[in-house]
Amino acid sequence: MSRLVISLIALLGASVVGGSLPRSDATRQARLLDQELVFLPSAQGIRMASSGFEEVVADLMWVRTVLLFGERYDSDDSDVWKEWLTGMVDTVTELDPQWRTPYWYGGGMLVVVGQIDASSAVYEKCSRERPEEYWCPFARGMNDLLYKSDPLAAGIWLREAAGRPGAPKWYGSAAAALSSKGGQRHAGLVYLEEQLGSTTDPGVRANLEYQRNKLRHDELVATWEVAAKAWRDEHGPLERPEDLTKLGFVLPENPRGDPWIIGRDGVPRSEQSERDRARRAVMDEWPLIHR
Repeated sequence: MSRLVISLIALLGASVVGGSLPRSDATRQARLLDQELVFLPSAQGIRMASSGFEEVVADLMWVRTVLLFGERYDSDDSDVWKEWLTGMVDTVTELDPQWRTPYWYGGGMLVVVGQIDASSAVYEKCSRERPEEYWCPFARGMNDLLYKSDPLAAGIWLREAAGRPGAPKWYGSAAAALSSKGGQRHAGLVYLEEQLGSTTDPGVRANLEYQRNKLRHDELVATWEVAAKAWRDEHGPLERPEDLTKLGFVLPENPRGDPWIIGRDGVPRSEQSERDRARRAVMDEWPLIHR
């Protein structure tokens, strides 16, 4: 029997044994962990057990990761699932650090389940292990821009990406554009469109489309702000979103999919966007109120 087969049998045995035992901690007492997620190996342990066949084991683990992601991305919001996915992507990339696919799709999968910091760590690892890869530092920077609202940090990564051999010329202009809100939206839209054109996974696509539609909405609102505020100062706020025609604009279909309303500042925007603005205003005022 080959050493690889023995190693795989050992791994399977460890999974079965681990899956048969109840596991609890301070926050999950008397709860059996999801049997599919019990086996979360370390890269060091797998490397020792695989006896030189790390890449083969990484292939098998990646298949398992993709299958479970497809089953759970929109139905499981538990910490156990998120920790398992984070650990599996990390282990696969440790076992085969030159394999591009787990970086590309693994980083996107982690974003879908809300693990932004873990996704960024994957892109950083890719940037270190594959210095010829310009996409990884670019994706790392876009995490800062799209999910952390930190254009300064994003700019550092985008400039790193732009300086790598073969990087698209627009990477450099995107880095420079981060100094303005409009430039940030444009850079984000180009990046999201590029990713949508290269992935078929429904979970990843749904997240990318959500972010793209949000940026498209913000771009529309930005084109109306000056005129709408000037109208409010002279005539009072617009009464309904369709009154954009008074300003020379046609009200398009809302990219975000929810109703258009008139915001408290007199500018038409989506209902959810207005709620988000109100929530941020409360958070900004909270430290002042409770000094």
